[in-house]
Amino acid sequence: MRSFYAVLLCLISTLSAASDLIDFETSANQMSSYYRAYIFFDGEKKYKTSIISIASKASDYDELLSDKPQLLSQWHTLVGLVNRVLDDDSNIRNVNTQSHWEVMIGNLNRTLKEEVENGSYNKTFEDPKSKDYIRLLSLRMEKALASYMSLTNSAGGQGMSADFPDLDADIAEISNMLAALDSQSASLNRVAKKWSFVEKILVKYNTNTAPYIVLHGYGKMRTDLNAHLTSL
Repeated sequence: MRSFYAVLLCLISTLSAASDLIDFETSANQMSSYYRAYIFFDGEKKYKTSIISIASKASDYDELLSDKPQLLSQWHTLVGLVNRVLDDDSNIRNVNTQSHWEVMIGNLNRTLKEEVENGSYNKTFEDPKSKDYIRLLSLRMEKALASYMSLTNSAGGQGMSADFPDLDADIAEISNMLAALDSQSASLNRVAKKWSFVEKILVKYNTNTAPYIVLHGYGKMRTDLNAHLTSL
């Protein structure tokens, strides 16, 4: 019996860690998108405010990442650089600083990819009625946005390199996840409607014509997804 409870406790801990890691990935991708928006829009204050909000809570993930020292170090180094840029707005025009940031965010993403196994996400993440499903949907949406916004970097960013994510496949996966959601939820219906509009812009990512519209649409979708999460 004692062995059973030990296994159960381990399972619960694993599920919680998976959910928390999704939250961390979501925050990292949001900061990436806001940072690129801050650069692209030449220091627009609303994006700076969003970056500060995420960076100010960076230490909240210290315990979660305590057994992932490389990821923890990369995260704090990245946040440190972001804070230095925010302290001196002239840095947004410094190509070397931008290039340094692109290298570091690339390293963080590669480490995350190594750390996060598909097995970390169990059956609860496949249930459209669960919070974990919405969290995973939010993460995939944020990763798609971060990929899209990477093309706005004046220092070159990822560009269309071999390492660039398959954004078309990511967009299709998000659309499929949305299609499986409860159509009786008003907030989720608004998300689906807004996504159908944003999706049309994202699929033309190589033209990079409307980052403001995409960012605005994402803001609306985040509000509705969070509203739905609190209702579960």
